[in-house]
Amino acid sequence: MRIDIYSDTVCPWCYLGKRRFELAMAARPQYEPRVTWRPFELNPELPPEGLDRAAYLAAKTGDPKRLAEAQAELKRQGEASGIVFRFDLIERMPNTRRSHLLMAHAARCGRQTAVKDRVMRAYFEEGCDIGDIEVLVRLGVEAGLAEHESRSALILRAGQDGVIAAERHAAVLGITGVPTFIFDGQYTISGAQEVGTLARVLDQVADFAAARVVS
Repeated sequence: MRIDIYSDTVCPWCYLGKRRFELAMAARPQYEPRVTWRPFELNPELPPEGLDRAAYLAAKTGDPKRLAEAQAELKRQGEASGIVFRFDLIERMPNTRRSHLLMAHAARCGRQTAVKDRVMRAYFEEGCDIGDIEVLVRLGVEAGLAEHESRSALILRAGQDGVIAAERHAAVLGITGVPTFIFDGQYTISGAQEVGTLARVLDQVADFAAARVVS
């Protein structure tokens, strides 16, 4: 089973969806899918250094009450999956291109899922600026990457053509929101689905694959 997951590192629903997907996989240990995390930049127009997050959200939402309610709901849902969202610690709204470059480097090193988890946990639970090269290098090292190679990949923008190509492919596929899960290149489900839903989808995709083999 092949699973491609499009997400952005500053998308809280992507973080929640990632954790629920992991819980669904833990509930279905008989499956050993090949998971690839694909890039999707929600705010590609942001400057490389990012923006003050409070100012960015104020301009984007214009409704502090609605924002507070949305964050409270995310905290509630996150706690049920073992996530402690700390929106109060986040000071920067980063441009996420560098984080996706690190993810591309991690994929080449066979550490993509571990790095993905470390980067998103650092942003949402620790308030780290994941647009900063040195922060990303540190997080990559903590997730098992070599320091020098990680820094070089970010500074030299290694793999950027691949990131851009993957995002263009997402547009061709009609993906407009994340997280989006694509199973075996044929079956798509979007949003931070419940654990039970994801587990059932895994079962259905496995059944479809078995049926194709039999036929």
